[in-house]
Amino acid sequence: MPSSLHFYQDQVLAGGRTAAPLPADRRILYCRFGAVTVNGEALAAGEARYIGEDVEVAGEADWSQIWRWEVDLPNAEPARLDGAGVLSLHRMSRVITMLTMEPGSEWLFRLDRITAPAGRVTDPHQHPGPGIRCMMEGTFNVQQDGESVRAVNPGDPWWESGRDEVIAWGSKTMHARFLRGMVLPAEHAGQVTGNWKAGGAQKKRGNWVLLVDRVITAPGGGQ
Repeated sequence: MPSSLHFYQDQVLAGGRTAAPLPADRRILYCRFGAVTVNGEALAAGEARYIGEDVEVAGEADWSQIWRWEVDLPNAEPARLDGAGVLSLHRMSRVITMLTMEPGSEWLFRLDRITAPAGRVTDPHQHPGPGIRCMMEGTFNVQQDGESVRAVNPGDPWWESGRDEVIAWGSKTMHARFLRGMVLPAEHAGQVTGNWKAGGAQKKRGNWVLLVDRVITAPGGGQ
């Protein structure tokens, strides 16, 4: 049974709050700007958290913004936040075709951060699982067979299937920094991932920061 990876952008004003909780699901929340509380616990800018239970959000600063990744079935209803002072956008969804995610099987749900130095062009590489990236700083270009993208700007998401060989590059004058919400085989917990073409220089991967690693079960078999 296939699963999907979804990406949302939620904006919450100071004093804004959800009218009803989002039902429990496999989700990672990252606070991009401002500050919010999630189920009554503070989530500040730059912090990320996996939350598998119902989710309620309240804004603690003007123009707080959350980036949210979820793993669900392809036909699931979009999980938008609703409430006063809340704007929720469903930015991207892709079906995971690289991995055979049988209901109840275990997988790694990861959020990490990559910083690529100015002027760097990556060696051709693949990943052991797919993911939705979102740009934080700079700009980026991604060449791959499935979905190539050009001049990605801060706030823009893009998809990498994992299977397609990727070559990527940013600006010559500024680093590129982005987040990756990925689904991987569980044995990769805590490890940098990347299958580099023979002769590729792995030391040029750039700065890697792990934010969340959580083993989940595929939809259809609990969480």
